[in-house]
Amino acid sequence: MNRESVIKNNDEIEIVMFGKKKIVNVISTGDNQFDEDGNYKKDDFELNEMEIKCLNWFISNIKIDDYKNEILNYCNDEYGAIGEKQITLENVEDEIDIYAIAINITEHWKAKNGFVYPEISFYGDCKCDPEHGICIGFRDGKFIGIESQDWTL
Repeated sequence: MNRESVIKNNDEIEIVMFGKKKIVNVISTGDNQFDEDGNYKKDDFELNEMEIKCLNWFISNIKIDDYKNEILNYCNDEYGAIGEKQITLENVEDEIDIYAIAINITEHWKAKNGFVYPEISFYGDCKCDPEHGICIGFRDGKFIGIESQDWTL
């Protein structure tokens, strides 16, 4: 899928997840969500050229199926921290519900403590942490990890 036309924040797109077609929202969580005065724009603002380029790369190159082991390990670490069950590779698809692709293009992408934020990620709910959800992040064309949703907000 290649997006050359106008796409706006909160638009829906179709992707393939775990071998099935799924509709997800595209959300901008970076600099583009603010106007020149630093205020939030309306929800339906257009994605900028850098966000579209990042989204096109993501859709063309990243398949969530390739990260099932990483998702499994993340979920089991979360469950282990609270002394609950462990899941298997066969449970991964039922463990998460990805409902968005978050694009976080920012001018200052590294925090002062050196913590690296994803520029694009799968974003959704996760049974192992229903309060904080899941963010499967990528930067500079590489997988950089899995954290809670606030990693990209």
